[in-house]
Amino acid sequence: MDLGDIDLDHTLSCGQVFRWRKEGDRWIGVVHGHEVRIGQRGKRIDLETDLPNNVLERYFRADDDMEEVYAFISHDDYVRGLVRRFHGLRLIRQDPWECSASYILATYSNIPRIRKMIERICVMYGSEIEGGGHAFPTPAQIVQNEKGAETCGLGFRCERFVEFAKRMAGGGVDFEGLRASSYEICHKRLVSFEGIGDKVADCIAVFSLDHMEAFPIDVRIKRVLESEYGVRGTYGKVSAFARERFGAYAGYAQEYIYYAEDAKNRKEVKG
Repeated sequence: MDLGDIDLDHTLSCGQVFRWRKEGDRWIGVVHGHEVRIGQRGKRIDLETDLPNNVLERYFRADDDMEEVYAFISHDDYVRGLVRRFHGLRLIRQDPWECSASYILATYSNIPRIRKMIERICVMYGSEIEGGGHAFPTPAQIVQNEKGAETCGLGFRCERFVEFAKRMAGGGVDFEGLRASSYEICHKRLVSFEGIGDKVADCIAVFSLDHMEAFPIDVRIKRVLESEYGVRGTYGKVSAFARERFGAYAGYAQEYIYYAEDAKNRKEVKG
């Protein structure tokens, strides 16, 4: 399998996906209901899974031209430095339903808690898979037992999560239509759903619907844009600035900035 210019450690630990863990020199995750064990030695990829290579190549965005991506986003010394340090960090093309549900659960939470909530949901509802884990549940599985979600420690997110599953099960979310639409239309439609605000909508757009210009903004990103570029204001104003500055691959710039600002990397980046 050829994944091109990729660093699995950066890609799978940067906070964009929640169902991967590293054991020894291998990453273990669940993709489209199948366990995947994947490792890397230099450019060599070692893989154990029954998923076809082309499915994983799409998931890991092997079709992205990383030289073009780097050229688009490296407009200044700050981002150029991040690209050098975290070279090979790639965005993941996630399943839109799983991505949306996961980011609805991620609202006002941290990554360890998000992982726990998602794991409880998968154990409660998801089908068992080879290897002992569970697939991410389908909307129909959730709707069949709405009350089960109340035992998964979701807090205020529970009702929003279940309601979105019901919308999905009823055919009320057209992800392929959103993928084919403009970024602006996609974002407007996503924020119309309960539990999806501006940031979550941008996460869904860039991580699952191929709107690579989407630029999710949280407190850390907002802080960097103010300190490095002097921009501040509403979400819409800051987002518009970032999309204009970083262009068609603004989402990549966002993930490099986000990863650099993560607590475990901050000291190394500044050192």
